[in-house]
Amino acid sequence: MIIPDYEEYQSTTGLFYHKRTDKYYSFFQKYDSVFMNTLETTNYNEIIHNRHFPLWMLRHSLGVPGGHEDYSTYVVGDHEKSREEELGYCVNSEGKLKDMDFAGISINIDQGGYAHAVGPIHAGVIEPGHFRFSMKGEVIKLLMIRLGFQKRNIREKIINQFPVKVMPFSEVISGDSTVAYSTAFSNIYEEAMDLPISDEVKLIRMILLELERIAIHIGDMGAIAGDIGYYPLHGLCATDRGVPLGVMEALTGSRFGRGAIFPGEVRLNPRLKTEDLKKLANNIHIVFKRVEKHFLRATRTSTIRERLHDCGKITKLDVLKNGFVGMPARCTGMKQDMRYSEPLYQDGSVPLGLNIESEYLNGDAWARFYLRYLEYKNSCLWLENVIPNIDITKSGRGKLIVSDVKKCRPGLYYKSIEGWRGPVLVALDLSKDCKILDSYIRDPSVTNWHALELSVRGELIGDFPLNNKSFNLSYVGFDL
Repeated sequence: MIIPDYEEYQSTTGLFYHKRTDKYYSFFQKYDSVFMNTLETTNYNEIIHNRHFPLWMLRHSLGVPGGHEDYSTYVVGDHEKSREEELGYCVNSEGKLKDMDFAGISINIDQGGYAHAVGPIHAGVIEPGHFRFSMKGEVIKLLMIRLGFQKRNIREKIINQFPVKVMPFSEVISGDSTVAYSTAFSNIYEEAMDLPISDEVKLIRMILLELERIAIHIGDMGAIAGDIGYYPLHGLCATDRGVPLGVMEALTGSRFGRGAIFPGEVRLNPRLKTEDLKKLANNIHIVFKRVEKHFLRATRTSTIRERLHDCGKITKLDVLKNGFVGMPARCTGMKQDMRYSEPLYQDGSVPLGLNIESEYLNGDAWARFYLRYLEYKNSCLWLENVIPNIDITKSGRGKLIVSDVKKCRPGLYYKSIEGWRGPVLVALDLSKDCKILDSYIRDPSVTNWHALELSVRGELIGDFPLNNKSFNLSYVGFDL
């Protein structure tokens, strides 16, 4: 398979069955944007046999409760499975795709091998998920990940609701991506309602999005270091991730940016003063210098490099075949970032660096570790320069703008925002009175959980926690 040039690159990243019109809409990921097409066919069998639609994505979009799954004859490594062979394991007796919710699973065990189950209950505060390993000695032959333990019925709860009630739900689709999702929902409403959105408001949203990104990246760099046993970086990052969260709280009144973004506006902390902005920017500068010093010191340690190099590797071909997005795509050297399509990132004296090219980006855990640092560095340099120039007079006050809007242009709208994991994708079918008739929500984790499954094949079981942390995927983002 020839890897296309990044400007020609596209892969299927979502599929939405629209009940009201009985049509299927496919979403395609390009290097800088997502676009939607109406499928010419509504034939279910044609769709699930289409090799351009990754099975993980299809099972999330179209899957039905399937009961016990039998993979006892599934052999890894004998040959690459065809689409028909793969489907044979994940369709029910009626030819319908089974969803990815755990309901019992049998897997192949080589002679002399064994099965190893982890979860759904994990130590600490980790969310529930089931990981079923087929092992040979200490080597992982096959990993099957199944989720679906904490359905919150978000899509059902937002049906027939007005925007004021919908926005709080958008913030908890995946709580570590509050800003990304609330921005996507707001952008949809703004388009449907013809609500004007100023560049100043756009810029503030982008600042909050980058604060969300760097807070998670700091925590993840520390978590990966801690899993290796390198505690100087782990301990520093565990505390210093609080700095960008503190800046977020100073700007919005919430450490996670909740209650800040609504259609047509951004609502900043009413106690925020213009003279506070320079101090907040300086806080970002100080924490960046401190984390960078310890990160670069860690990367010079040979034992860290040896542990991470060639561990949990995925390839560009894996990305294209399976529709992986965001960091798992970029860690292979793929150029894919929705922020390319937002020109405001390039305005000002210090444009946001997006053209990340590094010898380290070859798809392994080291690449995911180093990519976080590169993105963290670029976002910090941008934030230091734009935060002092925020026009806080553009902050929303009093009654929400959207509460006075009673009509919109009905139809199906979609938006995608580059969250820290990758592009979140939201599609809403809106009525003429602005209520939601139907929705499609695809977190980056929907496709990227399969990247973790592939990355650990042939790896030692002891490296699984490290690989898992290097992806840091969302359980609740899958279990809507």
